[in-house]
Amino acid sequence: MRMSRLQHLAGFFFAALHFLLFAVCPASTRIYQTNDAVVIEVDGVGPSNYAIRNFGNPPPNPMMYAVNPYTGLLSHQPYPNFQFWPYPLYKPASSFSDADDVTATSPESRQQNIACGKGPASPPQRSFPDVRIVGGSEATPNSWPFIVGLRKAGSTGVFCGGSIISPTRILTAASCVNELSAFDISTMTVSLGMHVQGILDNTFSDAQMTRRVSRVVYHIAFNTNTMVNNVAVLTVTPPIVYSAAISPVCLPPFNNAVNPFLGLDAAIMGWGTLASGGDASNTLQQATVKVISNAACNIPYENFIRPQHFCAAADGKDSCQYDGGGPAVVQNPNGSWKQAGIVSFGFGCADPEYPGGYSSVAFFRNWIDTYMKN
Repeated sequence: MRMSRLQHLAGFFFAALHFLLFAVCPASTRIYQTNDAVVIEVDGVGPSNYAIRNFGNPPPNPMMYAVNPYTGLLSHQPYPNFQFWPYPLYKPASSFSDADDVTATSPESRQQNIACGKGPASPPQRSFPDVRIVGGSEATPNSWPFIVGLRKAGSTGVFCGGSIISPTRILTAASCVNELSAFDISTMTVSLGMHVQGILDNTFSDAQMTRRVSRVVYHIAFNTNTMVNNVAVLTVTPPIVYSAAISPVCLPPFNNAVNPFLGLDAAIMGWGTLASGGDASNTLQQATVKVISNAACNIPYENFIRPQHFCAAADGKDSCQYDGGGPAVVQNPNGSWKQAGIVSFGFGCADPEYPGGYSSVAFFRNWIDTYMKN
């Protein structure tokens, strides 16, 4: 009730800001809210112009590593950000229909008969002396065909991760997109089938496919301070063509029970930094962590953990800066991989006191389904 009243008050006081927003945003941008999501649609978007190197080093430890993947650089954005849209500015555009798309729950997708959840035969093992993603190893190229990298204009590097859930939809974290300007969204692209992201001298991205982002949807109740409801769905165009190197992850069925993946090994992967505040990896890295109880995680996080979250940890292993939005996957009995979590938050990286925090995909499955189809 309190939130609803605050939203109406915000709508009154910030109406003028919305007119200002559209004065500086591209004319083809539409921003509105549904009962459970903020929606940003961009028509006529074009490919990003990758001109400069990745956004420098992230802030030093400690930090909430996925709250904002480019903290301290917001002043570099060409347009102001508005973190909430108190009332609908436009009626939603024509519905996107993915009725024939992958639902990612059945063993076989409906596009090209490619199964969801393709991946390695077993979780990655730690390999010494390599120190990657933090404490992992370099992945075999294209062994995780559902992992994608999000890019925006002005950077050669990935600023967040994501996963393929249908030929037109990418699952990621709200924290990756909620503070992007309309310009950022209009120039954002998704790299698919990629191993080398191309941030080092004399290296280039080996992405097998690039798609534009035409629509961003993130949870209306997302809170940057608590990382509650940290989930987003992106629409890409044109549709993704599946191949051996590019295919969707499976999704778990809806389950709002606390931590349905307790005790399982989860594989994490991304192009993020190799240590807190360090340099990003030029190649895809992977590691295995174990899902722990929310009660145990709430001890160091001082009751920060909610039913929408779960935590996972392993000695010296963790996701880090720029891994936000990427998948944490667990293996089904048949060997396929389903996405248990979305990389969401953490205090430092691989800090033994603080496990990594993830948004539970099972908890948000119904929300995700809504924006896979509409």
